[in-house]
Amino acid sequence: MRKIINFKEITKLYREMPPKKMLWSGVKEKSFGLVFGPSKSGKTIFCENLGISIAVGKKEFFDYPLEGIPKKVLFIGLEEHWENRVERNIKQFETLNQEEQLVMETNYLYQSIDFSKLVVKPEDWKNLRKTIADSGAEVVFIDSITRMNHGNLEDSVTAEKIMVRLRTIAQELNITLFAIHHTPKMFGKPIGIDSIKGSSTFAQEADFAIGINRTDKNYRYMKNVFFRYASDDDEFVKEFITPESTWLEYIEEVDENEIIQRSDRRRKDDKRDVIVNFFDKNYQTTYTSPEALKYVMDLVGVKKRQAQTYLSEITRSNKIQSLDGGIYCSVNYVAPNNRVNNE
Repeated sequence: MRKIINFKEITKLYREMPPKKMLWSGVKEKSFGLVFGPSKSGKTIFCENLGISIAVGKKEFFDYPLEGIPKKVLFIGLEEHWENRVERNIKQFETLNQEEQLVMETNYLYQSIDFSKLVVKPEDWKNLRKTIADSGAEVVFIDSITRMNHGNLEDSVTAEKIMVRLRTIAQELNITLFAIHHTPKMFGKPIGIDSIKGSSTFAQEADFAIGINRTDKNYRYMKNVFFRYASDDDEFVKEFITPESTWLEYIEEVDENEIIQRSDRRRKDDKRDVIVNFFDKNYQTTYTSPEALKYVMDLVGVKKRQAQTYLSEITRSNKIQSLDGGIYCSVNYVAPNNRVNNE
């Protein structure tokens, strides 16, 4: 058996492989990484929402595109009793349209009810791997690494063993694997990879890390902490709220320091209201899509992608109109011909 392979041979192998695409945000397909943050910040619900979105073939989540093609998703919950988890998932299911619900019924998968709550012994790891393999899932979530701790997670040796085992499973089974991990309370500090005890080991073995944080005033946000295969220099974090339906509502991109330092429970004026007021004040005027985007970007100080999201959300909620040809206007707009007739 040859142990050395030259550049020509390895590039031939590479070109014969199907190309790997981005699954979501900076997460590449067939990679392994973390969703981490303090207790009660919303990590599990965030991962459930993302997993369901992938399973049913949604085209975006938190303003980042998804492929839109349903994939089998396995969610392995080691911390929570299955009844509580399913009760929450039913609420999330009810937010979907009928077509999506039909897909979720078969594409969103669980481990067996009698699956061990701990994965620490060799037979536990063997069972975990077999469960993932037997599921046929392309995307897997595990909640959480804490249940795999056979020693002291602050010890780099223990952390490394867990991370290497998870990475190996992801590579051997050719899946995208998200592992949820708990950090201590942030106490008003920005969330980063150094929030994890033994952070250097976790960073070394992960392809991506996504932070979920809750501030002292109970504001929640998602942060792209690092990506191995994509840019991770986002200027802002993504604020969200958790409605009764437990389907997270993405609010907007905000500065992390601003959201941490808010002195009370009141959010800044909703930028959507500012945009709607602009259209209502100019109710006799129509705007092409490029014009509307520029006005929104200048008006509320956001980038093009966020401006597109605002226009889409406000249009869906019927607070402004989107006419044929990509024309935006106030709901109070009346076409010139109709104005004459009305008069």
